[in-house]
Amino acid sequence: MSSLPDSNHIVHFFLDLYRLQIGLPEPDPRLMSARALTDPKNSREITYELKVSHRGKNNVRRMSLCRLGDEVVSKSICYKVIYDDLLVLKIPPEPVVDFDQYLQSIELERRISNRLSPEVACVSPSLTAILKKNPEFRNDDDLPRDAYENNITHRLKQSPSLQQYLKIRGTFVLFMSLSKHLFFDQVIRKMHQQGELLRNTIAGSLHTMNDILAFENAFGEGKDDLFFSFVNLQHHYLLGMDQLLQQHGKDSNDIPEYRKKQWMFDQLAGKNIDDERYQLPEAFILGRKRVGKRIFSQQKKVITQFIQLIQSDIQNTRLNRNRNVAEGIISNFAVLLFHLKEKDTAIRDLKPDNMFLVGDSDNPDIFLASAENYSLGLIDLETSVNFHKTGALEQPILAGTPFFATPSHIFENHILKEVFGDTPRTLYLQDWFAAVGIIYNVVTGKTLFEKTGQLLWEVVRVRSKAITHDEPLENVLKNTSWVFWHTACAEFREMMASEQSVFKSISLSLGAMERDMLMKETLACEQLLQDQIERCILDQSFFQGEKAHRSLYMAGAEKIVATLEKWHIGKNVPETPAEIKTDIIIFLRGLAHLKKSHAALAQLRPLFQENNTEITAQHLIVQLFHLVFFFMYRPEWSNRKHPESF
Repeated sequence: MSSLPDSNHIVHFFLDLYRLQIGLPEPDPRLMSARALTDPKNSREITYELKVSHRGKNNVRRMSLCRLGDEVVSKSICYKVIYDDLLVLKIPPEPVVDFDQYLQSIELERRISNRLSPEVACVSPSLTAILKKNPEFRNDDDLPRDAYENNITHRLKQSPSLQQYLKIRGTFVLFMSLSKHLFFDQVIRKMHQQGELLRNTIAGSLHTMNDILAFENAFGEGKDDLFFSFVNLQHHYLLGMDQLLQQHGKDSNDIPEYRKKQWMFDQLAGKNIDDERYQLPEAFILGRKRVGKRIFSQQKKVITQFIQLIQSDIQNTRLNRNRNVAEGIISNFAVLLFHLKEKDTAIRDLKPDNMFLVGDSDNPDIFLASAENYSLGLIDLETSVNFHKTGALEQPILAGTPFFATPSHIFENHILKEVFGDTPRTLYLQDWFAAVGIIYNVVTGKTLFEKTGQLLWEVVRVRSKAITHDEPLENVLKNTSWVFWHTACAEFREMMASEQSVFKSISLSLGAMERDMLMKETLACEQLLQDQIERCILDQSFFQGEKAHRSLYMAGAEKIVATLEKWHIGKNVPETPAEIKTDIIIFLRGLAHLKKSHAALAQLRPLFQENNTEITAQHLIVQLFHLVFFFMYRPEWSNRKHPESF
């Protein structure tokens, strides 16, 4: 991994591109430099200043760079770059030095992209995404897109030395152009960012905290004590500033009162104070910070109440706005899942970093106001697979991103067939599991499967060990699934319980096609559970006879649980050897799990009928999770207590 390009190599790749654009013939470290303008410790997206000196002129421009997602075994590393326009760069997991192999990887993603088009917008890699910026290829850029791409491909084959412009640190890199599209994760971060908004609101509170009518209009009546206490705080601050100005030989009247009050709000917000027009001495600026801190420490209660009031107001405003935005995004996400399934395609690495919003994004607030204004598009198709029933099922990359992946992501197709019996269904339900995590992220701004995602690395380790010892991988998938789904269910219950009211407040507009998809999948999963229930009853030898079988089959989950409890405590049950009693408990435990699972699905099924309009984000995320969980976990795999999400 150390031989692969990192962010520093990417920056210098674009520095060299800038050199070509300026016209400097050869790279020269004395005439070229790049420096970060953003502290990498405080920001994901780093802005760089590129400088190229040529013919006595210093040419300067900026670019920004952001790592997308986490490092995933067997998968490319992605970066977002803004250089004139928005680009995504993919660094292959292993260096690619053969041009034909490079073209094949481009064609693979382009084929999936073409299959999904036009219903799902996709950005696939191209040569022109980066080479159109290179002066060496500008003579061709007036050609139609496909002709331009074909012409460049021909030139690169004829002149292999030109291929260097597609390489970073010796390996070919995939380039994608996103034009003006909004990144999905960028929208989510903006929805939930509070720190900068809080600072800006505090700094902009001067008028509100100086006029009782403005204060009551902003925060409501009944808070007069806080207002007048804050007025008193401002009075003490002004006295402190006037005394400090006099100590440094300045007339306190030279600076308007409103400006001195603004100092206080800026300092409370932790923002830099703009003093250039007043030419204040450095000693005064240092003293102002010290005096401000002293006054604030004496008025902690008032300041705490003020900040809490601001936070509450921001939260209420943001909740209302975010609710509307989330409704549109989640409704469009259901449309995306429908189109993927309709096109017999599974992306297998759905996550906010790999998605964008398609539409006129010049005014994001208007853009996001309604689901009809936009759709969701896909960027990274590297792990995608087509599972059309008439063709041979390709083996996709065994990879997935923790927090959005299941153990099934890292096992081959024939193992999935052996364990689950339906490989295509397994593949598209991988996307549905990712959808659960993404929907949670949209609504809350948080990661849903934080603990569960860490287990994927252990599954990879156990799988590798099994291969070394020539152990059946089917057993590895079954055994690791128990641990995975136990953690996933517990995390799902806990996280959803704390956010339940928000999810219930988000109403969704699902079209007839999306409803039909969810209804069919629910019915199919119910049938799968019914078949498992029947097989579970038929395979046991403790309760024999048609009457006993029928009684078990017709009994509800509550009755089976009650019977299980009787066997646990040994009350009102026949005398039975301990070993057989244990087997009976294991049987009843598995049957109870299946019955409860079936009941959970059936309970929400009516919501997806065509005439129903009362679907919330709560309903959708619960049903999606259950559809994946009930398919990917089978109680016959374990004698232990089964995971529950109910």
